[in-house]
Amino acid sequence: MALSSGRTTTQNVFGYTDRFSARPGERLSFHISCEGPPAYDAALVRLRHGYDGQAGPGFLEAEVPSAIDGTYPGQYYACRPGSYVEVPDPKGLLANPDALVIRAAVFPTLPRDNRSGSLGAYRVSQSSVGFTGERQAVMGTWDAATMTGWALLLDDGKPSFVWSEGGQRRTLTLEQELTAHQWYRLEVELPSSAGQITLRQTPLDHCADRVAPAAAAAVPEQASATASAVWTASSMPFRIGALARADGDRLLAATAFNGKIGGVRVERATDDALKAREPVAAWHFGRSRRPDGLLLWDVLDEGPHMLHGRCVNAPVRGVTGPTFQGVVEDFRLAPDEFDAIHFHDDDLADAQWPAAFTFEVPEELPSGVYAVRLLAEGVEQHVPFLVGPGRRRKDVAVLFPTATYLAYANDRIAFEADGMEMLLGHTPIVHKEDLVLQDHPEFGRSLYEIHNDGSGVVFGSVRRPLISLQPRYRASFMSEGPWGLPADLSLVHWLETAECEFDALTDEDLDREGHDLLRDYRVVITGSHPEYVTRRELDALEEFTANGGRLMYLGGNGFFATVSYDPDAPHLMELRRADGGTRPHQSPFAERRHTTSGEASGLWRNKGKAPQRLVGVGMAAQGFDRCTYYERLADSQDPRAAFVFEGVGENEVLGDFGIIGGGAAGAEIDCWNPALGSPPGTLVLATSGPFSDNYLLVTEEIFEMLPGMGGTEQPAVRSDMVYCALEGGGGFFSVGSIAWTGSLSHNGYDNNIAKITGNVLRRFRDEKPLE
Repeated sequence: MALSSGRTTTQNVFGYTDRFSARPGERLSFHISCEGPPAYDAALVRLRHGYDGQAGPGFLEAEVPSAIDGTYPGQYYACRPGSYVEVPDPKGLLANPDALVIRAAVFPTLPRDNRSGSLGAYRVSQSSVGFTGERQAVMGTWDAATMTGWALLLDDGKPSFVWSEGGQRRTLTLEQELTAHQWYRLEVELPSSAGQITLRQTPLDHCADRVAPAAAAAVPEQASATASAVWTASSMPFRIGALARADGDRLLAATAFNGKIGGVRVERATDDALKAREPVAAWHFGRSRRPDGLLLWDVLDEGPHMLHGRCVNAPVRGVTGPTFQGVVEDFRLAPDEFDAIHFHDDDLADAQWPAAFTFEVPEELPSGVYAVRLLAEGVEQHVPFLVGPGRRRKDVAVLFPTATYLAYANDRIAFEADGMEMLLGHTPIVHKEDLVLQDHPEFGRSLYEIHNDGSGVVFGSVRRPLISLQPRYRASFMSEGPWGLPADLSLVHWLETAECEFDALTDEDLDREGHDLLRDYRVVITGSHPEYVTRRELDALEEFTANGGRLMYLGGNGFFATVSYDPDAPHLMELRRADGGTRPHQSPFAERRHTTSGEASGLWRNKGKAPQRLVGVGMAAQGFDRCTYYERLADSQDPRAAFVFEGVGENEVLGDFGIIGGGAAGAEIDCWNPALGSPPGTLVLATSGPFSDNYLLVTEEIFEMLPGMGGTEQPAVRSDMVYCALEGGGGFFSVGSIAWTGSLSHNGYDNNIAKITGNVLRRFRDEKPLE
């Protein structure tokens, strides 16, 4: 299979797993693609430290002999983005358009391909499906290879109907191009054989009767053509939002639609005048067969033949349709107003590469962070995964923020976001993996980006190559140092040097099992950036600390915003953005509720569960130029906190060093705020030194745009270190800084940040109740 981009083929090997973690006795599948190399070597390694700069211990991994070690033949597999609904049609009711009357409402968001994005280089070419120009499929069964079937399309933004006659393609196209972000009704009436085909479009503007210009524009357009031959059925499946194209033994998505489609109805005329009709299918995109009403993968047909469909590549559901009244924001309460699906030509939920090999996790393999290392002709890639707890639980668990990893996965914002240099305070630092991402947009976008049509990305999937999870990866927006998984490997190596065994947990684990997962642990340590969590996770952690558990929050911008996992496909995570807080984009009103859980999107502080309630501190600011240090405050002298500073001088500057921005406080920072729920009795042990004006107070704290919000002017722009003992013997220790873990390794782990962290871990592991 040849690359479709037309670019020079480079030597590369990529891979992914079917999920982020597995426990002893469970299996993981690995899916590998080679660009160029005829073979590759695979080996299991334990990841110990990620950052490979001069400061710190460098990149460290340990080979672990396993059954998967060996040489494998290299095969190339492509990612084929584009979402659609596929409808099984065993009786061929939709295979040809014989006497059909087809209706659909469409809301095009990119009716003509005038974007400047790079994904277009990887889209299936129109010539490969028998078309030229820019076409987007509303629905159909068209088969380009045999010139059979039919399709309702947009042709350069104009409604068009395509059919076959005598082995040749025929097309009927309207003259008026549809306007982006407006609803239209499209209707096609077809004869049983030779006869007249009618295609019409009608603007659906509920204000047209009140606004004269709109009323003038809302005039139906109609065109007709004569078909002179019997219809020829297609063997291709019926799809909504794309057409099928054969590629070996796979059917790919072609001419994918950008925008919403709803109100899809198909009838069959029973007389030549097309007056008498019988229903064939009536898909309702706002209704669900599930008792909880969630809109997941199945698409309901309310017609007599029950031609239920299935979503592919996770188009966005729970979106407003043409009858939306602007009042109800929960799709479950007014399903008729949410009879729509938003399709994108760059959606990707599963690359669907075949498994190259599977790995059954041995019972004796310790919990931790691992990877399959792939080597091919000088190219190296890692496919990271976590091994969860075995039968013998440790007393310490590390909760790896895999939801945040997935939110940032394949992030290209340093290249594509407007004003990035102003936001960062420096030119983005380009890592070699960033260049790989630029050359492989078909690997899918991060949840910080927008689709080709300008709408925000809300679904992230594990089942695709995740380049930013490479253990040496450095985020382009940091002035220096690691981010995400590589930053959390700094914590992993510190625990190794402290001879502290731990169990590795993931957000998915905690969301699935709740407090039962944490019940046997005395201490839970977070990663550096647990920004995105589910409600079930927050509830579990609250129950954990309330029942004697000790939580070490060693990060910043934690427990900040809402995510959900698809209950039928937990490799898929949903993150919609509401109209509050620091955000890269936001969903429209009434499209902010997660269809995978029913949970309202947005910041947890706006839903009564501010992070201050759980860990004493919450998001205050972000900045990416330089990090700073901490200075002790009066509460650090309180006898209850004496254990925290054992071996640390009273006037010592804390953490004026580190591989993340040069200090322990920075990047994204949190502060103590009793008004948002920091518990009574919380000791504010230390606060950060000065930040630059590149650190600005978070937008959720600002009601009007005013000067004086920078780090040199605004006292709330700070990172606070806090400790609190809770009734029941539990408690929390929080540092409120993403950069903290990057300071642990300074001077061979002999420094005050490592000492403070070790003091707290030692006391928290002690079964004696906290005072």
